[in-house]
Amino acid sequence: MFNAFAQVTTGIDKTNDIKKMLDSLARKQVYVGIPEGSERPDEKGQPITNAQLLYIHTQGVRKKVMRDEMNPKVESGEMSYSKAYQMWLQTQGSPLWQSPPRPVLEPAIEHNKEALAGQLKKVMEAALNGQNPEPELHKAGLMGQNFARDWFTNPANGWAPNSPKTVERKGSDRPMINTSELRKSITYVISEQ
Repeated sequence: MFNAFAQVTTGIDKTNDIKKMLDSLARKQVYVGIPEGSERPDEKGQPITNAQLLYIHTQGVRKKVMRDEMNPKVESGEMSYSKAYQMWLQTQGSPLWQSPPRPVLEPAIEHNKEALAGQLKKVMEAALNGQNPEPELHKAGLMGQNFARDWFTNPANGWAPNSPKTVERKGSDRPMINTSELRKSITYVISEQ
C-alpha cells in the first residue's frame, strides 16, 4: 500500500511542478530588437541610440514637431539630415531622394515564423516534460536575433540595391551594411511580466 501511495504522491508532486513551470513560462516574453540605451559606438555624442534608430526604421515615425524644427535648419544649411531621418527615409522610401523602404524586424520574423514556431514548440515540450524550458526559450530568442540580423543581407528582403551614387560613396550596392553597427546591435531579451 505504501508503494502505491508513494507513486501517487510523486505523480501529484510532478504535476504541481509542471503547473508551476507552465505558470512561470506564461509570464515570460521573448523580445527581439535593440534594448533602449544601446549606444552606437562609432558615433559617440549622437542624439539617437541604436534602439531609437531601428524603431524609426521600422515604424517610420517622425513627429511633426521634429520635422517643423528641423526643416528650416536643414534648408538654411545650419544642420544636415540626421541618421534617424536617413533611416526613416530608408524605411518609408522617398521619391524625392529615390530611396526605397527597407524594414527589418517584422518581415524577418514573418519570413522565419515556421522555424520560430518549431522552437517555441520545444519550449512547451520541455515544460510539459518537467524540464527547465529556459534553455529552449533562449534558443528561440537567439534564433529571432539571428534571423533579424540576417535580414540585412538576405535576398528575400526584397530591398533595392544602393543607387549608383551611393555605391560610389560607400563602395557597395548592398544597403544598410556600411558599418554593420545597427545590425550587430540587434539582440534578444527574455522578460517576465
